[in-house]
Amino acid sequence: MSDEPLSRPEIEALQRQLSLLSEPAVRDADVQAHARCCLGRGELPNPADVQRFLSAWKVLWRWEQNGKRRK
Repeated sequence: MSDEPLSRPEIEALQRQLSLLSEPAVRDADVQAHARCCLGRGELPNPADVQRFLSAWKVLWRWEQNGKRRK
């Protein structure tokens, strides 16, 4: 996996893809991305993993704020 961050278009595409999934699927993506970002592994996470984690969190947050939780 690359140490390069995702580009703005890649982040936007990822968020669009996540927003089309069910809430459990996005939560699963969030949990997986969070696990890759944990600092307890002894190394810093790569930027793309952090961006994936944040993208999943943002989708869940928007749904919560808009009252559009998905099942």
